[in-house]
Amino acid sequence: MVDILMATYNGEAFLEEQVQSIIAQSFTDWRLLIHDDGSTDNTVNILRRLMQKDNRIQLLEDGISHMGVARNFIHLVTCTSAPYCMFCDQDDIWLPNKVEEMLSEIKQYSQDIPQVVYSNAYLWTSQNGIISNKNTLTYPTTLRQMLFLNTGIQGAAAIFNRAMCEVIEQPLSFYAMHDHVLLLAGICFGEVHYLPESLMYYRQHENNLTGNAPGSIAKKITLMWQNRNVPLVSREHYNGLKSFYEYFREGVRVDDRQVIEMFLSLPDKNCLVRLWRIVQYRFKLFDSTLFLVVKMCIRRYI
Repeated sequence: MVDILMATYNGEAFLEEQVQSIIAQSFTDWRLLIHDDGSTDNTVNILRRLMQKDNRIQLLEDGISHMGVARNFIHLVTCTSAPYCMFCDQDDIWLPNKVEEMLSEIKQYSQDIPQVVYSNAYLWTSQNGIISNKNTLTYPTTLRQMLFLNTGIQGAAAIFNRAMCEVIEQPLSFYAMHDHVLLLAGICFGEVHYLPESLMYYRQHENNLTGNAPGSIAKKITLMWQNRNVPLVSREHYNGLKSFYEYFREGVRVDDRQVIEMFLSLPDKNCLVRLWRIVQYRFKLFDSTLFLVVKMCIRRYI
């Protein structure tokens, strides 16, 4: 049994196409559990109509709304007891083997600890089709590889187990994004795995909540220069990490504690000390300390 957790908000334009791609999955023992965050368009009516056609689709109508995307997804995690869960955005399209392939992969690992498996995704537009074969271009499994990304790995490309749910459902004071918490929890308390296959179409359009993905390292380098006025460290993700650490500090391994505390201390350091600490602690951006140092030299820190 897999619970597919979909957080919706004003998604009428693409919602039905996404739900139909879930109905078409080769693995059929799933439940699509949906929570709407107060849509003012036709989203809820579309969902009610789809529910009448397939009883595996369930809309939670609990009167809770306007939580924001991260808290909406975490709220869904608190409402499931399934052994495996997947986050699902309202505007993508899943390939028919997505659930089957990811479930087969995560079952290979110990279920006694938090596990998360990520697939890749095609970047896709309805006008031009596939514009890149890979959305995920870096595969962090340590905090040193993750913290300067200012993100998690794409939440809609993840499957995670019950042990992971029990971690990420804990209430934090602040969220950057739900997928940021998911990756932090996987690194700090469990295991993180990556499938090379692209198993979904990640729709690119002007309303993407997390922005349009660059699609290649070369484009990321170009974007790094174009966005040189953007800080190196996102204040939102810095505060998200701080909130996560304040809640879970006692359970975090000693070496990971040291890495987090160093990262959190860097805004108070001068440029030379920051540079030294980044090299000393072997922090990386896209698996490269040099790339991180170059980016640090052309952007303000936070």
